[in-house]
Amino acid sequence: MMKHALILGAALLLGSFTHAQDDPKSKAIVDKLMAQAKTWTSFEADFTSRLQSTKDKLDIKQEGNMKVKGKRFRLALDKNTIINDGTTIYTYSKETNEVTLTDPAEMDQELDPSRIFTQYEKGFKSQFVEEKVDASGATVQVVKLFPLDAAKKPFHTVILTVDKAKTEPRSVQVLYKDGNVVTYTVKKFTANPALADTLFMWDKSKYPGVEENDMR
Repeated sequence: MMKHALILGAALLLGSFTHAQDDPKSKAIVDKLMAQAKTWTSFEADFTSRLQSTKDKLDIKQEGNMKVKGKRFRLALDKNTIINDGTTIYTYSKETNEVTLTDPAEMDQELDPSRIFTQYEKGFKSQFVEEKVDASGATVQVVKLFPLDAAKKPFHTVILTVDKAKTEPRSVQVLYKDGNVVTYTVKKFTANPALADTLFMWDKSKYPGVEENDMR
């Protein structure tokens, strides 16, 4: 369950940068980020994730990588890899050496990294928090987002940090209704990298003895 939450959150890492409402200053920040994102035909991000749960006494830290090209993506987090080749989603677990095949059409939009900059055109109100200089010396802007239809979301608040000069995501903190807090920090972000098509293909021969579970 916790691994699924981290994978889901990874998809939310960038997808949470949504069209904001109500606060003109925060709206301008997020709108600028979305406009920039629409110029990216591909991108790659290295990030760290941290899941904190007071209730379950958990503090889990993981390293992740996300590659997106058009509607295809490759998401790696700990021992899990998710590949969408455009027709099938392959979710591979290194721990069990199993891969599950599913239909992309059945994937929740909030879990789809390929649509992270276009699926949230509306549905959030925002609040500007602050502008500051972070530890690296970069000027960053912090914004809070609140879902308008909160009943349909597992979280109630998203805190975004955006690099002001580069108009790129720096971090996101997701506050869930169950008390869990997931923080994602972007270590490296590359816009429009040259990504080989083979990165978004499932090659069974590279996983000897893998068990396939076709759920399509």
